[in-house]
Amino acid sequence: MHATEVRLVQNGGQYTLLRGGEPYVVNGAGGSERLEELAACGGNSIRTWGTDNLEPLLDRAHALGLSVTVGIWLGHPRHGFDYTDDQQVSRQLKAAESAIVRYRNHPALLMWGVGNEMEEDGNNPAIWYAVNHIARRAKELDPSHPTITIIAELGGRKVANVHRFCPDVDVVGINSYGGLSSVGQRYGEAGGSKPYVVTEFGPPGQWETGKTAWGAPLEMTSTAKAEWYSNGYRDGIAAHPGICLGSYAFVWGAKQEATATWFGMFLRQGEELGDRLGAVEAMRQAWGG
Repeated sequence: MHATEVRLVQNGGQYTLLRGGEPYVVNGAGGSERLEELAACGGNSIRTWGTDNLEPLLDRAHALGLSVTVGIWLGHPRHGFDYTDDQQVSRQLKAAESAIVRYRNHPALLMWGVGNEMEEDGNNPAIWYAVNHIARRAKELDPSHPTITIIAELGGRKVANVHRFCPDVDVVGINSYGGLSSVGQRYGEAGGSKPYVVTEFGPPGQWETGKTAWGAPLEMTSTAKAEWYSNGYRDGIAAHPGICLGSYAFVWGAKQEATATWFGMFLRQGEELGDRLGAVEAMRQAWGG
């Protein structure tokens, strides 16, 4: 198989992603199940957070006409990773290089996702240096695919520092939930000039909502979530062409976090995914499927 070339072009401050020579807007979701339905809904891409079991997923995505932003998982300091430890950082770099060499020619590959929410408060230059080193090696080993690093929201100096310390990162990925509708505006206000992709979005997280009298987070109804996906996509993503290259809805599947239904776009029935929830229809309409 041969790689599909993906290039980022800039014209007068406006960015366009070209895939196979054609303009490409990322209409994607995070997940690996029910991908036939994703394609039928007008979705064109998925993202991963790491490279476990990646090859069959790439093959399946390619057969359905979907691209894949391949995540390269990077250690998190809160989990014990020390970015001042040269041995840890070197091992992580070598693992990343191995993954890049292994998968760089797969035609489904869209971008290299260097890390996910590893930046903590965004003020540790050692983390950014490690991210940029991997991004630089990705570009050296595979000049046919852009690099993206993924941060949790836009607090503090995250945007300033990713621009300052990571010249080899082409695209900024932003995971945004409660702040989705204003993410484009806030990114610009924080000095963002690289193009961005909203790499996770969904209903406000349990850390962003009110609580019941007994301390349980308040979950939106399925209908309210669908409206949140729709409005957030319109205001935070589609309203910013030329700098926002697209998005990945979270999550195309079911996930137990806070509750069994908080982030999932499907219900879980035993080992399989069950009924679609309203968020799927919201994204089908947004994507024009």
